[in-house]
Amino acid sequence: MLRKLLLSGAALLLSIVAAPSQTNLGPVTWALTASGTAAMAAVPANPSRRGFTICNNHASQTVNFTTGTVTPVSGSVGQFLAANNVATSCYTTPALTAGVGVGAQINIIASGATTPVTVLEY
Repeated sequence: MLRKLLLSGAALLLSIVAAPSQTNLGPVTWALTASGTAAMAAVPANPSRRGFTICNNHASQTVNFTTGTVTPVSGSVGQFLAANNVATSCYTTPALTAGVGVGAQINIIASGATTPVTVLEY
């Protein structure tokens, strides 16, 4: 009787203990084409996003981006990404804010047509 009680207690305890987390398979990559028209939710909201990197891959056209649904994106509003694959052509969420409020949609606009933009979601 005592053995059955102990076994049922152990089974109950095991059912309460959290399961191990899944293996992170790496970032999700988005290959986008920006233009001179704002693309709202170019990358949709993702509440489980812990961080992101966004890069402008064009040699001469600039890109601006914003996050969320309220902030309009334009050529003069938002985070600026320089052209020509220099250090300021990419933006990565800081480690201090990683996982805090980075799940909102990402909106983009470029200074010209057919501007390649890469986004990595972590």
